[in-house]
Amino acid sequence: MGETTRQIAMHIEHTREDLGANLQELEHKVKSVADWRQRFRDNPMMMVGLAFGGGVFLATVMSGSRNRLAGMSSSDARSVAPQFVTGRQRQQVTEAWENIKCALVGLAASRVKGFLGETIPGFGDHLRKAESESGRTR
Repeated sequence: MGETTRQIAMHIEHTREDLGANLQELEHKVKSVADWRQRFRDNPMMMVGLAFGGGVFLATVMSGSRNRLAGMSSSDARSVAPQFVTGRQRQQVTEAWENIKCALVGLAASRVKGFLGETIPGFGDHLRKAESESGRTR
């Protein structure tokens, strides 16, 4: 009986040490996942792209609110453009800018989904499920 008690105590101690090591490893992984500096070192272009996309988004939001605050509609704001720019040229620039913004938002969304899928276990499965359910409701 004494030998069995001692074996149980050693087993408990060994299990406690294993759990402590696992907890330290998990803590290290969580810190590395949450460390934006490490993410930048791993994927600098993705981070630059996200920063650029965020800047474009903020600029779009801020310019829209500035025009509203000034009492101008977006068409009024376009009419203030230099007179040497033709309507067709202005339309081409506007279309190109809209295409660039859509491409950046799509790229950023794709990269964020990939990053979250790699970082958070099970995220990809839940995302695919949500996307398939969303496709059925449309």
